[in-house]
Amino acid sequence: MTDVLNPKIHADGLIDVFAIGVSKQVTERIIAPYVGNATITSGLIKGVVGGIAYGKGGRIGNIVSSGLIIDAAEDIAVSLLGKIGQGGSGTRDEWA
Repeated sequence: MTDVLNPKIHADGLIDVFAIGVSKQVTERIIAPYVGNATITSGLIKGVVGGIAYGKGGRIGNIVSSGLIIDAAEDIAVSLLGKIGQGGSGTRDEWA
């Protein structure tokens, strides 16, 4: 049985770390229209898919699945903590 709750993310240097970060951003934008973003449901879906896929696709597959797992953790944390500290919208207050 696949150990979904205990994936061991392994990076072979800064190139892999950078690639995982890029993969996280790309997969987040591709998947968001289908499963949502920053919700517990989207976090669980991404985490399960990333956990199952990890170790089955070689180096590139591991990079992509690591990005999914990190995005899943972010989605769950944001959904539980709210959108604390994400800054303003950058629009001018018409009443000021």
